[in-house]
Amino acid sequence: MTLKKPISFSEQVQMLLSHGIAIKDERKVEQILESINYYRLTGYTLQFRKDPDDSDCVEGTTFEQILQVYQFDAELRDIMRKYLETVEVYYKTQIACLFSIKKCGDPPYDQHYDEKNYYNKKGFREVCENFMKEKNYYRDSLIVKHHKEKYEGKMPLWVIVELLSFSNVSKLYNCMYFSDKEAIAEAVGVSRDTLANHLHCLSVLRNKCAHGARLYNTTFNPPAHLTKQFLQKNPSVRNDTLFAYILILLKRLPDQESREEFCEKVECIVEKYRDFICMDLIGFPEDYKRIIKNNL
Repeated sequence: MTLKKPISFSEQVQMLLSHGIAIKDERKVEQILESINYYRLTGYTLQFRKDPDDSDCVEGTTFEQILQVYQFDAELRDIMRKYLETVEVYYKTQIACLFSIKKCGDPPYDQHYDEKNYYNKKGFREVCENFMKEKNYYRDSLIVKHHKEKYEGKMPLWVIVELLSFSNVSKLYNCMYFSDKEAIAEAVGVSRDTLANHLHCLSVLRNKCAHGARLYNTTFNPPAHLTKQFLQKNPSVRNDTLFAYILILLKRLPDQESREEFCEKVECIVEKYRDFICMDLIGFPEDYKRIIKNNL
């Protein structure tokens, strides 16, 4: 089967028109398409389509509507990057410190390299392989050079986590014995399984935000762990939505000031674009403000 024939920016404008999208200024839209990939932008037309298997949009759909939804998504990602970084740095710190103190108390203090200290040994080996790739990528950094020259390439865990992605730190936590995971989870005030899930969810969200992936009209996996009590009080909340992941990010922020600031910014961006977005497509209930505030 042959691939689709490439088309110019002006032809992309005509393609949008052929799918029933109203355009006031074709030249302006062409300039936008020169900056935003056609394929990326048309991902935001899904809610406007007549049929899920057809690219034609319902009558009255305008390019401005689609662009507003795109801009909402982009601005929301920008907001979340800052707070995801805060969470990433905090949990890398907690996991590295608490595990090292428990396992690496005797010389040569490198027991974090020993797979005997991990329940999921296959998973641990995979994390090690990923770390070696990251270490090779950063081979010219002072951190890597210093430990290569002085410690034969070995590093304390609190150094290793600075080179590991958030996804691999989440996997590392999941490789640990239950007792070690429980000690870390207890220190941050959450259950072992909930922390494992939340780290996984936030690593997914972090990767989506870092790579500019669409958050709007997206089903999130894995489903977020939300307590039965919370779900009973808030039956409109679905745990595979952007809203559920935002609640997790809110819960995992390490201080009240960050939580309040994040809450305010999310509300601001949602209200700014409320006339253009479909709340159900991001999993936001009508009373989302109450739910967020009750979880501060």
